[in-house]
Amino acid sequence: MKHYDLDILFLSIPVLTLQNPPVSTAVLSACVKEAGYTSKCFDANVLLREMCKTGEVFDKISYKFEEVSTKTFSEDLIECLFTEPEQILYDWLAAVVSHIKQINPKWVGLSVFSYLSHKACLLLSMTIRKEFPDIKIVIGGRGANSFAFGPEYFTFNPLFTKLINDDINDVIGNCLLQTGFIDSFIDGDAEQEIIDLLQNEDARLTGSTENINLDTIPFCDYDDFDLTKYEYVNNKPQLSITGSKGCVRKCTFCDIPVLWPKYKFRSGEHIASEMIALKKRYNVNSFFLTDSLVNGSLVAFRDFTKAIAKYNNENPTDRLRWAGQHITRPIHQIPSDYYDLIEQSGGEGLTIGVESGSDNVREHMKKKFKSVDMDHELEQFYKKNISCVLLFFSCYPTETWQDFIDTAEMIIRYQKYYASGTVYKITLGIPYVHLQNTGLHVMQDDIKMRTEGSSDVLWLLEDNPELTFYERVRRRLILQEIAFALNIPLSRTSAEINQIRFTLIYKSERIRNFFGPPKKIPVYPDVFNMTQFDNLLMPLELQRRVYSHLQANPTYNKQIDLLHSSRYNDIETDAEAIESYLKLKQELEKLL
Repeated sequence: MKHYDLDILFLSIPVLTLQNPPVSTAVLSACVKEAGYTSKCFDANVLLREMCKTGEVFDKISYKFEEVSTKTFSEDLIECLFTEPEQILYDWLAAVVSHIKQINPKWVGLSVFSYLSHKACLLLSMTIRKEFPDIKIVIGGRGANSFAFGPEYFTFNPLFTKLINDDINDVIGNCLLQTGFIDSFIDGDAEQEIIDLLQNEDARLTGSTENINLDTIPFCDYDDFDLTKYEYVNNKPQLSITGSKGCVRKCTFCDIPVLWPKYKFRSGEHIASEMIALKKRYNVNSFFLTDSLVNGSLVAFRDFTKAIAKYNNENPTDRLRWAGQHITRPIHQIPSDYYDLIEQSGGEGLTIGVESGSDNVREHMKKKFKSVDMDHELEQFYKKNISCVLLFFSCYPTETWQDFIDTAEMIIRYQKYYASGTVYKITLGIPYVHLQNTGLHVMQDDIKMRTEGSSDVLWLLEDNPELTFYERVRRRLILQEIAFALNIPLSRTSAEINQIRFTLIYKSERIRNFFGPPKKIPVYPDVFNMTQFDNLLMPLELQRRVYSHLQANPTYNKQIDLLHSSRYNDIETDAEAIESYLKLKQELEKLL
């Protein structure tokens, strides 16, 4: 019988942010060790970043893991998977293989965070199977339970058709399990299932938090991570912890209620105790709560903020700080000391899914707050010096032109908060994509939404026929033009716009067949010289609105420049955003 030196090696794989060490493998490693097994973690993303030398090269190589390849089948996996293979990909893969050989584990666990990790998951699972036929492979994570390589990836790359026998309607975990490239797939939460796997070696496990007391999960174990190698926001080391699973909202566009039907949360005191314990163990003062929302339970959130506020008041020169995803609630639900406790506990960089500036759209989404509530919350954040990140996306299926204008108006009037640093960045997102197993997918027949197969972009409401894919691209480009004019600090712009562009390129025929020939899209001169471009897609009426705002607030653009050049390292440069914008605009013009 073969001898192994380790029970399981957890691999974090591209594409994954390097803003902090990955919490998924850290908590699973802690669970395994508490159960009496041996484990180690290895961050293959950090390895890739080191081999790339510069951030620019790393971003370029990372994107290669996201893009769709149209290459023909080849025995060389990298040659097949990557449209333009580079030597660094071969070197990186060889280094990962070398690390596995050195560690000699019985199991390798691949943590698949999202569909963006599918290509890396396939590359590594097939390579490990070839190089180490005796090592068992398990995959898990939220991305392992999403449709393989995106719903239509098989259309473009014959390798996957060859492997999966044309079955594109299954999640990647099942696909790789059926083809024998992995030995086990954990669907769902794995804190208990990873232990069951090591005990029984089952091929298919389904995890759930229904019967788990989250207060009994061991604290994260970051011992295997070199904490100096991450690209933290503001260059402050930050560790992640998880305080809850699921969400108290059931937004129609989101699949969280499917993944976690019941909202489960730890006590606020328990979350605070882990934060304090990790601070003492790793000498880190900043934390990121990975929860779908940190304030799902107002009672637990209040207990958490009170406990950390107490610690901070007792340790004024060694304060803790934390960030996480935060839901905006109606004004009448907010306790009087709510924002004071967030400020005293060190809350910063809270991420809020605003999604739309239209009350009508948000009501259909079941977001359960209005623009007046959002306005009130930002003003409170401004007064208490609490920073936040706002997430938007356009073209929800019910979005009319007036709804879109409402979103544009909100983004414009919030420039005050970009200039003050209250909103330190926003994302404009990609136009709505129609995911299976969401609330909107379930109700699509009732609201007369026409769809085609498993495509996430081929959809249209019968009573909102103007919102074709071409119109969605136009609206996203208009928002980008507003961002250029107002100097809005953005994140992930290039990745978002490039995703839209590749959809236009690779699905152009299907898009045309579904929506019909595109109508000519009007182009307007940049009348007020607000951007770097001679012509815009932004209508003149909206241009006048932006220009009027700039005239009334002449210092905001310079304030934003000064603030973000000195405080933050995760804001995308104008050059990157401009290049992506121009490429998408040109691609759209080709089709007209």
